[in-house]
Amino acid sequence: MIRQSRLSRTRALALAAATAGLAAPLLAFAGSAQAAQAAGASSQAASGKAASAAAVREEAALTCTMRTAPKNPIAFTPALRDAAAQQVKGQGVVLLEGCTSPNGKVTDIASGRLEVSGTATANCRGVADLSATGTVTWRDAQGQVVGTSQLTAEHKGAASLHDSLLQGDVVSGRLKGRHFSGSATMTSDLRDCTAPSGFTQLTGSGKMSFA
Repeated sequence: MIRQSRLSRTRALALAAATAGLAAPLLAFAGSAQAAQAAGASSQAASGKAASAAAVREEAALTCTMRTAPKNPIAFTPALRDAAAQQVKGQGVVLLEGCTSPNGKVTDIASGRLEVSGTATANCRGVADLSATGTVTWRDAQGQVVGTSQLTAEHKGAASLHDSLLQGDVVSGRLKGRHFSGSATMTSDLRDCTAPSGFTQLTGSGKMSFA
């Protein structure tokens, strides 16, 4: 919400994703950046399987692949570091592509552009009290706008990087009342956490479902 992963439970942004959320979703850390990288693969594989199973059980109305926009990834202000946690803002764009409707109820949506923003108390070791909102603009196969959706995600308390922050609810517009969830693989370099500039932006790709 979203493995050299960091879009796990953000997610934020996660949308985390929230993720963040959506976005900003997207960033809880368990231990140091190096430890998170080592532990990522097995934890993320498990969360990915769980998310897929849940989507099947609930017969998702819509499932899309997702990736951070090349020119507008999730950016953090101030940058994340291994130092003491502080209030951080995350903002960026997530592209939803190749959308399909497993239950056949949403057949006109082919893609979407999710603009997400969120806040959390975070550093490169952990995240807490994530709150994120997002707006998706949906398009059909011809590129015509077919509606919008307003998303929200809130995760009180602390979370680890490998928890799924990519989950929340559609509060208005298309798919109102449905729950969204996702899993993602981070492509950002976690070593930036120890660089002078800090960890400034999150990039990654994955999958998001609305059920």
